[in-house]
Amino acid sequence: MSTVVSILDRDNRDDRTDNIGIVEPLKRRVLWIPRDLWCNTIKNRINRAFGRGGHKLLLSCLEEHKIKAESSICFRRSATIHCFRDLQVFVPIDEVMRFWYPLHPTKPIEEGRKPIVFSPPGELLSGERIHQWIGARISFDKGGSDLNRIERQKTLLRCLLEQNFDFKKLIVDQEYFSIYGSNVFEDLKQVGPDWKFETLGPLKHAKIGQMLVVVKMSRIHPRAVIRKLLAHLKISPGKNFDKN
Repeated sequence: MSTVVSILDRDNRDDRTDNIGIVEPLKRRVLWIPRDLWCNTIKNRINRAFGRGGHKLLLSCLEEHKIKAESSICFRRSATIHCFRDLQVFVPIDEVMRFWYPLHPTKPIEEGRKPIVFSPPGELLSGERIHQWIGARISFDKGGSDLNRIERQKTLLRCLLEQNFDFKKLIVDQEYFSIYGSNVFEDLKQVGPDWKFETLGPLKHAKIGQMLVVVKMSRIHPRAVIRKLLAHLKISPGKNFDKN
């Protein structure tokens, strides 16, 4: 069984889910889904799915990309604010990272921005610095990238798991979350620091209409590549080619 975990960018149910991950106990893996992933089902980015049709539409959009999950939980922004209110967590940092960030975590960056920096060898995060670590996207030198942000989210989650952080703080109030399916908590409690943390891929950037999005690239099987090469050379692959 697998469970989708998403976090609303704001407290409104119809807002974007800018953080989406799939907890897969059988694979011992958490799979991150980029917020800008294009979905033909809704003709928009996947982070608009929950706001338009709740858990069922989000699950349907994921299934479009061959990701099947049976359960889903979506947290309001208030849940993370409450959960991390008194938290202090050390995260390792390999190289200096510089970003533009909104003047306030809940304000759009178009209304004003400030520079933030994360420096090696690491930082003890607390308060707003936790939300900056999770959410900063616009790098000084690399532009806006959800993939960079996802890597920092992986680091934070692994560090929290290693220090046995109590994630039950996210569900102290039923107003903080919405749930679908019967296996959510059974799946979530299995996640450990030794799990694989991966990102959906391979991906490429694209422009659809006026939107900059990412699309999933088709994986080409090595046998298909060899078959095309042999055909170009006018060499028969032999009757046992597809059996090996």
